[in-house]
Amino acid sequence: MPKPHVLWIDGVGSFAICDRNEVSLGQAFPGNDVDLAIRGDLSRRAVIFRRHGEDHLVQPLQAVKLDGQVLERAAILVDGVTLTLGDQIRLRYIRPTKLSGTARLELLGTQRWQPFLTAPLLMGESCVLGPDSNAHIVCPGWSERLVLFRHQGSWMCRFSGEEPLQVAGKAVSAPFPLLPGQRVHNDEFSMTLE
Repeated sequence: MPKPHVLWIDGVGSFAICDRNEVSLGQAFPGNDVDLAIRGDLSRRAVIFRRHGEDHLVQPLQAVKLDGQVLERAAILVDGVTLTLGDQIRLRYIRPTKLSGTARLELLGTQRWQPFLTAPLLMGESCVLGPDSNAHIVCPGWSERLVLFRHQGSWMCRFSGEEPLQVAGKAVSAPFPLLPGQRVHNDEFSMTLE
């Protein structure tokens, strides 16, 4: 299975775009075929996240706690819950708005994503990047929002700013497709999907 694309945003971070209906998470080591990997003490395949309409389910494959309670079967995740995988790996599930099924996984503690990520995004039908706290990716230096949304199997961009965006050296008007390898930028920001 192909790994999730990574969205690199200058001055903000790197975010895995997990847009399949099922996303596996496990330990980082050579040859382990999971979508998301953590350097830490956990199983090869620790959990599976599944889209369920606009929600996400977590299916435990090892010892998992949800807000301190042992999780024995799949459960729907709600904004702000903490998952504990094994004894040490802790993740917070952040869903900043009910209007979108997209959520962010924040790794708590000293462990790290492999390859390095700021956070993975469990994608719904849209994802908001912008300066306010209800954005899926908070971009402090931005004055406007950029929205990624699904359209006919592709990710498209819509930008609310006045200034036109440049894509691969050409001015574009929204909406436009977000394609791997193309740099999207203006005077305020720069990002690339890899």
